[in-house]
Amino acid sequence: MGGLIFNTGDFVWGVRAWWRIPEEQKSYELDPTGDDTPNIEDYIGYGELISLWKIADGHNVDIQLRNNRRSDNKSSVMLGWSFPLTKNLRGSVQYFNGYGESLIYYNHHSERLGIGVKLTDWL
Repeated sequence: MGGLIFNTGDFVWGVRAWWRIPEEQKSYELDPTGDDTPNIEDYIGYGELISLWKIADGHNVDIQLRNNRRSDNKSSVMLGWSFPLTKNLRGSVQYFNGYGESLIYYNHHSERLGIGVKLTDWL
């Protein structure tokens, strides 16, 4: 995996790309050796675009986009908003829709809304 991140004032954008090391196929389903995710590229592709924008008063908006670049278009989008709670703590709301939200269920379409706390942020 490799990536580049650029900061231009109140805006951060980046790109990450990856290549998966090939593994042997499993000889049976519960085989502890062999490939556990043989078709993961079909769902999450080979990279992602990310951006973060500082909008005002410590509020930030971010987006992450992935696409498998195939005709079946198994893509994903993640939108986030973070905001100050205290001097050292930030609140976070995040929406995800698509494939690859977790490695366990990489091949299942999911949609979720998350609410949480961040200790740090890019900006």
